Amino acid sequence: MYFCIRDDDTSFFTSPEELERAYGEILKWGPVSLAVVPFHRAGTSKAVPEKFRGRWTIHPLHRNRDLVEYLRLKVKQGKFEIMLHGYHHDEPNDIPEFSNGEKLTQKIIDARKYLEDLLGTSIRVFVPPHNTIGPQGLAAIARAGLHLGGIGGIRSGWPLLSHRSWLLWLRLRSWDTNNGLGIPWVLDLGDHREIAGNPVTPAASFAKNKASLELALRLGGVFCVATHYWELPVCSTNPGNPVVGEQLKLLIDRAHSDPRVVWRSVGDIVSECAAVI
Repeated sequence: MYFCIRDDDTSFFTSPEELERAYGEILKWGPVSLAVVPFHRAGTSKAVPEKFRGRWTIHPLHRNRDLVEYLRLKVKQGKFEIMLHGYHHDEPNDIPEFSNGEKLTQKIIDARKYLEDLLGTSIRVFVPPHNTIGPQGLAAIARAGLHLGGIGGIRSGWPLLSHRSWLLWLRLRSWDTNNGLGIPWVLDLGDHREIAGNPVTPAASFAKNKASLELALRLGGVFCVATHYWELPVCSTNPGNPVVGEQLKLLIDRAHSDPRVVWRSVGDIVSECAAVI
């Protein structure tokens, strides 16, 4: 089974200390894939500090020099992978940034080059802000040559005339109907691939995540954690569940204890692993 960690929302507002506190020990065991916002707009995201929230000012990543140097070092060491997490992330009209809009392909191309040049790396995966993407956004990432961190689906822009799209849709529908947990495969849409995230957040069910991990192990599939560094200290909203960071640690301990598990970056897994067609 392949295991990976996807963390969203690294941006100008992130400090190296926050990432080190969240992942310093974890990085001893395997890489963490960070979905990075290149030009974060100070909107409504909870990742934006309260003193900036709602100002709608734009904050490029390069202005946080300490963070840039930290990320460059960790990328060079193979500890962090950089993924693209939108362009501004937040929109004043509250419409998800990559659900629709104009010039989305150019925004992705420009944002990708900015991060690649700034951090000395290559980017293979796009993670949509607020986990929402529409047909125009999905077409844009495919044109830009990126894969999707998340699952699109027919309504989000899988080609309606593609035989491959409907085969995947039928398989996923059957999987869900038969009480399948998560999506333990990489999906190949032809012009891009998609990898589902298993949310490790305050609202998520720890029992469901444990069961999904065990199922992925039995199938020899894929399990991708999807979390936020800023939520790791937060208590679960589900009675009896550990805090978010402890949930992550328990999942990592289970994965790390099994010799069948291969821990890779999101980009490595989605680009190189055998996919469901």
